[in-house]
Amino acid sequence: MKRRPRRTPPARTSSRPSVTFVIMAGGKGERLWPLVDATTPKACLCPTGNRTLLQMTIDRLRPVWPGAQWLIVTTNEQAAAIRASVPAALRRAVLVEPEGKNTAACLTLAAAVVATRDPQRVMVVVPADHWIRNASAFRQAIRRAIHAAVTHDTVATIGIRPTYPHPGLGYLCARPLLNRTARRPRVYRLIRFVEKPSRAEAQRLLKRPLTYWNSGMFVATADRFLEYVSEWLPDHAKRLVPVAMAANHRRAGWNPERFVRQASRSYRKLEQISFDHGVMCHVRDGIVVVGNFRWADLGSWDAWVRLGTSASRTIRVNSQRVSVVSRVPHLVAAIGVRDLLVVHSPSATLICRPDQAQTVQDVARRIASDPRYAAFR
Repeated sequence: MKRRPRRTPPARTSSRPSVTFVIMAGGKGERLWPLVDATTPKACLCPTGNRTLLQMTIDRLRPVWPGAQWLIVTTNEQAAAIRASVPAALRRAVLVEPEGKNTAACLTLAAAVVATRDPQRVMVVVPADHWIRNASAFRQAIRRAIHAAVTHDTVATIGIRPTYPHPGLGYLCARPLLNRTARRPRVYRLIRFVEKPSRAEAQRLLKRPLTYWNSGMFVATADRFLEYVSEWLPDHAKRLVPVAMAANHRRAGWNPERFVRQASRSYRKLEQISFDHGVMCHVRDGIVVVGNFRWADLGSWDAWVRLGTSASRTIRVNSQRVSVVSRVPHLVAAIGVRDLLVVHSPSATLICRPDQAQTVQDVARRIASDPRYAAFR
């Protein structure tokens, strides 16, 4: 496998890097049906009942780097709901993709937009659907990742110590840096990225020292992101850099709807692939910063249940491990059942075992493809 040649990091005029927070908020959330639908994006769900996932993500990031700029990337169909969910001062920071083509397209477009303004600006890329406990430790890890990415002129990731063999996550295999220090959080060299292994392989990875869950958070300069994409996903760079340049050169009479239509031509031809699979699986010189905080990707209902974020009024009779999630007050009575997950919305109800929650997207796709269920999309 070819390796990217190292380069001499560019000279900087200040010891404090300029930073842009990039929040990826365009995921379809098919595994969170029926609470996620055409009117409620995944990032707008409220696990605690009063703040959306996107709002909590913004709140966690604000103190990390005062003066940082923002980009909140979402899709055309979710843009209105996302804008309504963010503070008024950040609504102009919403960057709209014409359609969702996974995280490689999202990150490439964001990097190209940032690079047209300042290619040496550091991007802190985070998903909008994470649950994190201990915000202070999270901020410490992000700051460490910013400095590590600049110092080593590469991409830094936040690794989470795994607690069980999760086959739906990526894994980071690391080794110590030559200039290892005792500072925390620990910083290691990334040597291998394993995207969504089998359960058996995940169990083997857990036995390996310095192996971490991939949190999906990435930190690097805008031009470094684009160099990685140009090497491993050249078609993404070829098609999306011109789109970003058009978005940044707004003139009088610039029409955002017309821009989205023009950008859609480029998106239609893109491969739908994640940044993890398309780029990070090839990276051999990245940095892993250990996140010393509790973390979960709330992309499926079993994750919500595992963290105790489900909320409902439930009566259990001769029943065990029955979890209910509901958008509105709703009473559920469970009799003689166990290991059951119920998700209720005003128009639909999901009933499944928690260990089958990863396949909920199959239901969402059937509904999307069958005209008989058009009223429930």
